[in-house]
Amino acid sequence: MSSLLPLKPAAASVRDRGLSPLLVELDDDDADEVLSALSSATARRLLAAVYDDPRPASELADALDTTLQTVGYHVERLVEAELIEPVTTWVSAQGREMAVYGPTRSAVVLFAGAERTESKLSSGLRTLVAGVGVTLVGSVAVQTLWTARRPQVRYAAPAPTGPAPDPGLAEFVSAFLAGPGALVLLVGVALAVLVSLGVAWTQRRA
Repeated sequence: MSSLLPLKPAAASVRDRGLSPLLVELDDDDADEVLSALSSATARRLLAAVYDDPRPASELADALDTTLQTVGYHVERLVEAELIEPVTTWVSAQGREMAVYGPTRSAVVLFAGAERTESKLSSGLRTLVAGVGVTLVGSVAVQTLWTARRPQVRYAAPAPTGPAPDPGLAEFVSAFLAGPGALVLLVGVALAVLVSLGVAWTQRRA
């Protein structure tokens, strides 16, 4: 009968599944579970095997030259640690369904040190500096345009007795703070801070 024929659909590759790497710092809370699941050489060989080719527990036992009971034990622990998961199902010649296990991440990286923290901080700082810089340029442009289009009040004034002084930095700052440029700068800086925090948070969860 056709229903008793072995069915072995191919499991999607790591790239096709769009998996991301798992980065585990040794002092993270998740490190204990991951290290415990990978403490056995058999578990590490099993994880490497499903990266090479997702397969059910019975074929993993044959590939590792060990018992199905041993593979079942390590499979359960690796699933609990979220290092592997069922990715498809095969049907044996006897009509029995078998879960096919594959990796949950494109790679598993254990590391020690502050490299990741420094990377997050530097990335967030670069985003903040770039955002503030763009906002500053934009606010000055808005202030300049607003000043150029603002109606000028004309009134009679006594003739100057000497050369008229050029507008100084203090006058420009005063006009900037009283005009729309300051509002644009304030809103832009706030948005830059929020975006930089979002970048750091996203990288922390990666």
